[in-house]
Amino acid sequence: MRKGLSLVEILIAASIMVAAMVPLWGLLGASHKQVTVSSDEVRASQIANEIIEQIENSNWFPVAGKIDFNIMKNSEIKIGTTQPLGISIGDYPDYLRPSGSVEIEKYPASGADVGRIVRLKISYSTKEKVGTEVKIYQVSTYIARK
Repeated sequence: MRKGLSLVEILIAASIMVAAMVPLWGLLGASHKQVTVSSDEVRASQIANEIIEQIENSNWFPVAGKIDFNIMKNSEIKIGTTQPLGISIGDYPDYLRPSGSVEIEKYPASGADVGRIVRLKISYSTKEKVGTEVKIYQVSTYIARK
């Protein structure tokens, strides 16, 4: 009767464990990348929601058209030229490099000038390079004349 294991048996068992673990290590790397991309999208959505909420809560009633603007962290951005709106933006990671644009459309298109549809697009970069480097997050709202 033998007691213990031979070196060959230990090497075979270790090889089987390593062969089973290699695919799992690959999955861990892929899931980490996806979590990072998702958290960057959440940050971009928070920036967009900060901007859209401040637009909704102001008395801003712009003319129809498109306005591009740069987003600087921990500072105020100006949207528009004839009737500029100052919006405060909080902190975010430097690698996001967000920029934005607002498309304003008269609503209804004909008849009384009672409202605007505001479409906000935020372009940003993710920490992990997956697919195209620049991603876009978009949100819309309606502004009624006050």
